[in-house]
Amino acid sequence: MSTNAIDNSGFKPKGVQQERHGSVLSGFSVITKSMIGSGIFAMAFACSKFGIIAGVVSLFVAASITYLSLRVLSVIALEYRDANPSFYSVSADIMPKAKWVIDVSLIINCVGGATVYVQTAGTLLALGIGAMTNLGSFSQSNLAMVIQAGMIVALSPLCMMKEISGTWIANLIGLTCLLYIVVMTFFYTPMTSSSNELLYPESFVVALGTFPSFIFAFACQQNVFSVANELKDANMKRLDMVSVSSTLTGLLIYLPMMIIPFLTFGKQTQSNYIYGFDANEVPVQIAYIFAALSVSISYVLQIQPVRRSVVSLIYGDNPPTGRRELFIRILIVTIVMLLTFGLATALGDDLNLPISITGLLGGNTMCFVMPFLLYLKKFGWRGKRDFMTIAVMGSLAFCVMLYPVCMSGIIYNAIPGDKPPTRV
Repeated sequence: MSTNAIDNSGFKPKGVQQERHGSVLSGFSVITKSMIGSGIFAMAFACSKFGIIAGVVSLFVAASITYLSLRVLSVIALEYRDANPSFYSVSADIMPKAKWVIDVSLIINCVGGATVYVQTAGTLLALGIGAMTNLGSFSQSNLAMVIQAGMIVALSPLCMMKEISGTWIANLIGLTCLLYIVVMTFFYTPMTSSSNELLYPESFVVALGTFPSFIFAFACQQNVFSVANELKDANMKRLDMVSVSSTLTGLLIYLPMMIIPFLTFGKQTQSNYIYGFDANEVPVQIAYIFAALSVSISYVLQIQPVRRSVVSLIYGDNPPTGRRELFIRILIVTIVMLLTFGLATALGDDLNLPISITGLLGGNTMCFVMPFLLYLKKFGWRGKRDFMTIAVMGSLAFCVMLYPVCMSGIIYNAIPGDKPPTRV
């Protein structure tokens, strides 16, 4: 659709038609590939803080709320279907005073995700290169920093582009890399840990600070509107098939990738479970390279929406054009890339802190709280109290409660020192 077909509200004017060729399968692929990413590396660490019982329950809770939010957004997308809506345009129409929340939460979510990608690529390639070569006095942390700087410089031309279209090849490469890592994991995780202590959390406070990792893993809601816009013969049944199949796929992949590494490494599971593999093994070295390649592709796709949201916050419905747009674009992208590099080098190889903050402030807001608020504002505040409305209100209360509860746990985890067990 051309730019001229969009008015200031972000909606398509009446009379402009769009050919819709999407299928349930294509919609499933879009939602699933945006859901399954680097979060797969952090599930085992989250389980090490919760224990298997509470970890599995938390995974199912996150999956259930994810499905509900996907269904809620599908209902809203069908309501605005003729206007070719986006998350931002719908928010601007239903809750105009809160539309900035979408941009802020998206910036937090994408900057946090991009930081995790830089950390992952630098650490894994440093581990692999360190195992294959003799670095002498050159430390692994210094090597990781050099790799991260090289990654930023190499990807900068793509990040500076005004638009990136036709990403299906890059997505396919990324998913293929992740598939190799999943298969390799099954061969290198003997599941030798069997203590009853693995069933329960040692500290509920520490565990609560890790719960946003589950939210981070399931984040995909930003693509519901594009799927609904492109789906042929769209109705609630077809969109619900996309939501159910995508959520179940994520659940079925995350469940073994959470439990199996945890049963191998136990309480020593690291924030990225593949850090614990023997870097001298060639298949593991290949996994390191594939993981770095996958997250490098994802990094570019995170920078683009950050830039657009920053421009939206600053300029509103009157974005810069021409040479000024080019200058603003380069400036914003440069600042964001330097920010992610700085955060990645400061945090080292610990993925827990950025994933937890990103999942809580970015993912929880954009993927759960805002969709539920939009639905209740549009349909449910004074409407009939059907099962879905009650479920949305209960889920919204739960997600809002996560802010103080999980943030307390994140702060507690960030304070140096040993954490005494609190489980009775």
